[in-house]
Amino acid sequence: MKKGKYFTLVSLIVFSFACKAQFIYVDAGNTTGIEDGTQAHPFNTIKEGINAAIPGNTVMIKQGTYVPDESWSGNNHTLYLKAGVKLIGESRDNTIISGIIVDQQASNLSIGLEKLKFDEFHFIRPTHAGPFTDLNTIRHCSSTLISLGFGAGIPVNDTTPGSNNGFQVEENDLGTDGIIEFKQGAGASDLKVLGNKCGYVYIKSGGGYKYTIDSNDVQYGIFDKSASNKTAISNNRVYNGTISDLSGGNQYGVEDEFIENNTITANENSPAFIDEDYKAGITVKSRSATIRNNVITCTGHVSGIRSSAGAPLHIINNTITIDEVLAPDPDPYEGTSGIFNYSGWGYVTGNKIHGGNMGYYSKAGTALFADNVIEKAYTGFYSMGAEVVHHNTIANCKGDGMILDGLRGPLYSNTIKNNAGSGIRILRMPIDLGGGKDKSPGLNEITGNGNFDLFIEKTSIQFPVLYAWYNVWDHTDTLEIMQYDIRDGNDSTGLVRVSFTPAGYLGIDKALSNNVLKISPNPLSQSASITWVLKKRSFISLKILDFTGKVIKILVDEQFDSGEHQVVFDASNLPAGIYFCQLQTNGTIDTKKILVCR
Repeated sequence: MKKGKYFTLVSLIVFSFACKAQFIYVDAGNTTGIEDGTQAHPFNTIKEGINAAIPGNTVMIKQGTYVPDESWSGNNHTLYLKAGVKLIGESRDNTIISGIIVDQQASNLSIGLEKLKFDEFHFIRPTHAGPFTDLNTIRHCSSTLISLGFGAGIPVNDTTPGSNNGFQVEENDLGTDGIIEFKQGAGASDLKVLGNKCGYVYIKSGGGYKYTIDSNDVQYGIFDKSASNKTAISNNRVYNGTISDLSGGNQYGVEDEFIENNTITANENSPAFIDEDYKAGITVKSRSATIRNNVITCTGHVSGIRSSAGAPLHIINNTITIDEVLAPDPDPYEGTSGIFNYSGWGYVTGNKIHGGNMGYYSKAGTALFADNVIEKAYTGFYSMGAEVVHHNTIANCKGDGMILDGLRGPLYSNTIKNNAGSGIRILRMPIDLGGGKDKSPGLNEITGNGNFDLFIEKTSIQFPVLYAWYNVWDHTDTLEIMQYDIRDGNDSTGLVRVSFTPAGYLGIDKALSNNVLKISPNPLSQSASITWVLKKRSFISLKILDFTGKVIKILVDEQFDSGEHQVVFDASNLPAGIYFCQLQTNGTIDTKKILVCR
């Protein structure tokens, strides 16, 4: 009887201590037989520490190996957590839980795991009412799986007062094959995966969450297959795989999916591609996405970016290097592309692309393709889309620089040069390369290409003329341009004819006739002297054009004897900008750029 009273008294003391204590201590090395959870007399199993803890307590675990003795889903070494309790070890290298950890209580109290090594963690709570009371943390742990699959968090929108506490999975080491995954129902909380080392990150949750996947070292891939969430995948390093966004996104035209500042290396044999339809450094099929400032390097049959997303879809300032190909793939879906774009509206700007079957392939509603550089692809640019195309450089491709197969936007101020095939091939009309219905200013430099600068393959009764005014060709003489630079209806009966007004070599100081044209000073602020030399008496037309090729001043339109001649160009009434001085005589045209400054 006295013995029973003694144990009852001890139990009450331990319970009273646990209720008041902030920390409960566990040490597998405690073999004294005295255990009350104090630092002096720690429990020797984690289960005892958890049982003694109440919400708000932290169980401090001394280094050692702990073998759980409960069962879950066929695993006989399971440790069950208690809602509201945190576990902290000495270090993840020497505080070892030889088994799995499971949390399945129906509660919105948070938990924490820190500095522990365990096989797996499963957070499988059912639906809970409202957001978590505090942030759940899993940090500085070692494992092979962190799986967060709770039922849901209610309410499922972001109007809940206060913080939407979720999970922060931070600086854990899961090796090169380990997995971090979210597969919970819909809810409203912030979920962060920061600075971890793992093989894969999977997001397979319902909608309503805010995800931040940042600064992780991922061996194979980050996969987002969730519903409509706000997601930022940023500053990660993917060593041999992909970032794949197949999420729901939103249907309101709002940017809420960001893939930015990541470094991705992808080999065609990566296990990340086993279940993928196509292999790419970044794949996007969400309702909307912004892909920017990523560095993507691919080897083998792997594309840089493949998108069939909704809108908006913006692809901005990415650097993409993929293998060069020696022979073209006739099917652009199967061949590699720097950017494969089959999306809704958006912008593709500032990207640098090297290699591939296609540098850029588009069947998209993209509004703008500008300031991109494509080199060493087989075909530089192939569009069936809606882009306005300007200020791009497409050079040194093994085939054609551009193939326009129904491009609906005007094309101007591009540099398309030194490609082994044609500079631009036209497969479908209409298209405005300068002076057409879309008011394109032209000013494309299309030079040094192995075939024609402009190659027409289309017959069209509805659009029998293609306008290509104010562009730079390999030649400046009209007849030479028609013979050597443009292949159209003048060369093959029935083809669309090209209407062009050569602008000459814009900004290139090269005398293309026997006349020497000089402008001094240049740049100028008020006026300049324009000098030319004639070897024989000739009729001279000297004009000033604006950047669209429109004549704004006629300085000379008469005959001159041989010798040197000079006129003064008064620019005091012109706004600052770029202009062109065009000298035409004896069937040749010299053009020099003039810069007016204020």
